[in-house]
Amino acid sequence: MIPGDLDSYVEYFETWATHHPDVKFFCFGSVELGLAYARSLPDFDYPFVWLEQPVIQSTDNGAAHFNEVYLTGITVLLHAPGDDPKAQVQAYSKALRILYHLQTRLKKDRKESQFTFDWNLMKKETVNQLWADNHFGWRLEVPLEFNINPLLV
Repeated sequence: MIPGDLDSYVEYFETWATHHPDVKFFCFGSVELGLAYARSLPDFDYPFVWLEQPVIQSTDNGAAHFNEVYLTGITVLLHAPGDDPKAQVQAYSKALRILYHLQTRLKKDRKESQFTFDWNLMKKETVNQLWADNHFGWRLEVPLEFNINPLLV
């Protein structure tokens, strides 16, 4: 079981991204960091996976199980020329395939009781082009629930 602390949460996604053959860069942080921050780093490349800071909701099931529900988004971005619709569709498609790989991993780890989540609450949406600067991709929203009993000592 993965502990419900923030370090373990970020490490889970960073490990997945690091081992994914198509992902070239991973970043965790707030929206305020933005793409400018990531692109300023020397090892930046695409596809880029961005794990947002979560909203964390504490829950108690009444049977001495205390959990944290991490409400978060994870975005996969690629860059494509603004005047090449075919390249844009390919970027969207590749980003979506990467998120499908993540969903496969999440499903496997849920089955192994690393954490829990409701598959029906996952939501994917395209990245808004108003701020994306020729970046194309998808954002997956998923509520992950971790047991925090070992942390409450």
